[in-house]
Amino acid sequence: GTRRTSSKVKAWFTKRNIFKLYRKNFKNKAMTDATKFKGWQMVYTGMMMEFSVVGFVFYCFPLMFSELEKDLGASQTQLSSALSLFFIFSTIASIFLGRILDKYSIKGIMTLGGIIFSFGLISIAFVQNTFSLLIIYATLIAIGGPALGNLSITKLVANWFDAKAGMALGIAAIGISFSGVVLPILVDPLIDLIGWRNVYLVFASIVILILLPTVRAVVINTPEEIGQKKDNLEFQPSADLDQKLLKVSDFFKSKIFWIISLTFAFQFFAMGGVLLHLPLHSERIGFGETFSILSFPIKQYVFAYSLAAFGGVVGKVFFGYLIDKLNPNKPVMIMMLMQSLGIFGITFSDSFLLFTLFCFVFGLGFGGAMVLMSACFLKAFGSVNLGSVRGFSGMIVVPLQPVGIFFVGRAFDLNLYLEAFQIMGLVTLIGFIVGSRIIIPKVHSA
Repeated sequence: GTRRTSSKVKAWFTKRNIFKLYRKNFKNKAMTDATKFKGWQMVYTGMMMEFSVVGFVFYCFPLMFSELEKDLGASQTQLSSALSLFFIFSTIASIFLGRILDKYSIKGIMTLGGIIFSFGLISIAFVQNTFSLLIIYATLIAIGGPALGNLSITKLVANWFDAKAGMALGIAAIGISFSGVVLPILVDPLIDLIGWRNVYLVFASIVILILLPTVRAVVINTPEEIGQKKDNLEFQPSADLDQKLLKVSDFFKSKIFWIISLTFAFQFFAMGGVLLHLPLHSERIGFGETFSILSFPIKQYVFAYSLAAFGGVVGKVFFGYLIDKLNPNKPVMIMMLMQSLGIFGITFSDSFLLFTLFCFVFGLGFGGAMVLMSACFLKAFGSVNLGSVRGFSGMIVVPLQPVGIFFVGRAFDLNLYLEAFQIMGLVTLIGFIVGSRIIIPKVHSA
């Protein structure tokens, strides 16, 4: 009997020790999760937002052109104008948003932006004329898009990273190009299945049911809010600690501000006009056949469009890595050469294999644009001023982009678009020359 009692006592203690050990491990895991660096969660959240906003606004829009022409009686020039208005008015909105992001909660601004953006998508589903479409793109989409997407994400990632800012911005921006890889392939047959209006309702549902809850659950404005440090480094660079919020006039007095802004103004001017009209160009030169990938039907022009976007995915990571290692002018020059080569190749290729190769090279080039622009401004002005400098630079960078889109759209209507593409290739080379002057000291300065 004594032996049985001893066994029971031993078993009781064994179970109790196991319970204590389990409780201890659970507590340790909770503490580890609480102290784990959250910066990469901000990056992956940013990737999700970029994927959705840019995909819904930009990459999927050209797929709707034929349906919008039939339903609304819109011309190619009018449809191109919708994106032109978006870029113009998002620039105006970004001037104010950038300053607000430098002073107030990024999480709150992203939430409000998501609500406005989703309302804009719902509104598009019910438009009855081209004028209404243009107004929605110039207001709800132009305000909600940057507030939920790129402008807020750039500021958020810069708040969490410094030494690895280029790579972090590059990974977050993968969403921009990856949406161009995935969404055209998925949305093109979806338009045929449920109609373009219902597709926009699906987009709005994704924003409301997935993106907004993610923002509320995951986004943390700065590492200091939870007792962490940038890059998860104990010792922060002294230059980073000494940053001050600059006056508006300080930006416009800075030579490097103008060099960076003009470089990417030329880049976006050329890129926007070519990329938006790439599917239409592919169709016109005879790449409209349908083939199968893993039993999934895909049109040649959709594949080429997606391959350009995939090049953008690779380009973002590649140039994000380079900008952390080299002086900014070198990766910027490489980016411009790739974009120019891709544009000229797309213009003159007559075989589908060669055409897709140049689409990929074109994508490699333009894929680095947002990453390099943000990283250049971050290196020059610091994270404290990033929202403001990005917003004010938009006054220089963005006005040229809708001009490029309108220019190529009008060239299509006049059947002169090949000449327009060649001009875009030459403009990119001008950006190469200006970008060679982007020399930034290691210490943040104005």
